[in-house]
Amino acid sequence: MLNNRTKILLFVYNFKHKKSVDFIYKLHENNIKIDVIVAANKVKLKKTKKIIDYQISTKLVEHPRNVAKKFNIPYYIIDHNSIDIKKITLDYSIDLGVIAGARLLKSEIIRLFKIGIINFHPALLPECRGLDSLLWSIYFNFPLGATSHLINEKIDAGLLIERKEIEIVSVDNLFTIHKKIYNLQMDLIIPSLKKIFLNQSFNKLDENKICNSYMNETTQEEVLKKLDNYINLYAKNNE
Repeated sequence: MLNNRTKILLFVYNFKHKKSVDFIYKLHENNIKIDVIVAANKVKLKKTKKIIDYQISTKLVEHPRNVAKKFNIPYYIIDHNSIDIKKITLDYSIDLGVIAGARLLKSEIIRLFKIGIINFHPALLPECRGLDSLLWSIYFNFPLGATSHLINEKIDAGLLIERKEIEIVSVDNLFTIHKKIYNLQMDLIIPSLKKIFLNQSFNKLDENKICNSYMNETTQEEVLKKLDNYINLYAKNNE
């Protein structure tokens, strides 16, 4: 249990989004008060066609708005890069932002937070920045894991807080690997916040590593072809 006096703003998506909901529950269960939630509406993104589907279903996921109401957390539907964020941070004397769901935040938004904004990335930084990080990690033969960091204006950069690999075994597949990475992100929330509450210092992440975009279909097919070899390689190190 953490004794938290830090004023927290949680960034979420304003639709059924598992990570947004799970962050609210995780913080509540650990007696970490969320002072306010800002929720961004869904926008249409230009994505490449996915021939690999390993995402966790959101059919049974609650809406973040309803979870916020359950715990009496103020909930604002607002563009995360809106100037209105400034008023909210001032009204609630916010110290720290926590990202459960957000797109790239502008530098003027990041600067509003006294401590900063913490993000949880589903890959190891600085090696695997950007989108489709699970697939790119396999493509480049990087270890898989999750990273927490205080962001800056660059994508998946800033200050490193926690970084941890998952354990891969021979019976794993993309579904089980994705679930392990997701669960690891959840597991990093409390240790990462504890370090921030204790005012620990953090090292800067290397910003010169490649930042990946959505993976095209041809490259996805290459990942599928090398998946078994990748799993066998990392499983040998763990079994």
